[in-house]
Amino acid sequence: MAADDPFHLDSDEADAIAELFNIGMGEPAAALSSMLGEEVQLSVPSFAVSTRARITRDLAPDMKPPVCAVRGDFVGPFTGEAMLIFPEEGTLALVGRLVPIDPAADGPGEMEQDALTEIGNIILNGCLASLSNLIGGEIAGTVPGYGAGKAEEVIGSAEDPVLFVRIDMALAAGDARGHALFLLDIASLDAFREAIRRSMANL
Repeated sequence: MAADDPFHLDSDEADAIAELFNIGMGEPAAALSSMLGEEVQLSVPSFAVSTRARITRDLAPDMKPPVCAVRGDFVGPFTGEAMLIFPEEGTLALVGRLVPIDPAADGPGEMEQDALTEIGNIILNGCLASLSNLIGGEIAGTVPGYGAGKAEEVIGSAEDPVLFVRIDMALAAGDARGHALFLLDIASLDAFREAIRRSMANL
């Protein structure tokens, strides 16, 4: 993106975003690791101005349908949607660490859905709470809800631009791989920039 692009983020802002979400995900990922008794591995956060349709296409190779998701909106200095998504097979492997899985089940039942929702609540709202502390402004997340379907049904297919932060997640055993996604409304990009500037002095 060109420097005069209204959606452009300079290198300092880019580094700060990566560091913010890296710190923000650290504590909830550690809590989940403790709960599961297994390391939860996180990628370096990546971000771009994109669209839901393009995000869906980019993630499609890793997201064999049906895709299971835990999603919730958040509001504060900036607004958007946070989601934790895993393909169905990975979902069963993940929640199987917490609840007994019926090997004959053809998909997550109510108990498995509840377990994934609780995991999503730990990761997503835990990260938002950490971000609130880092930027010195409250970010309030709604109670995440469960949904499943094709990737475009879960993530969306709109062509409107969003600021997209992606963190890949995997269990150390390698049988559960998914993504934590944060889709920020472009309308709140200036507020997001200001929050980044406030936090940069504290990083």
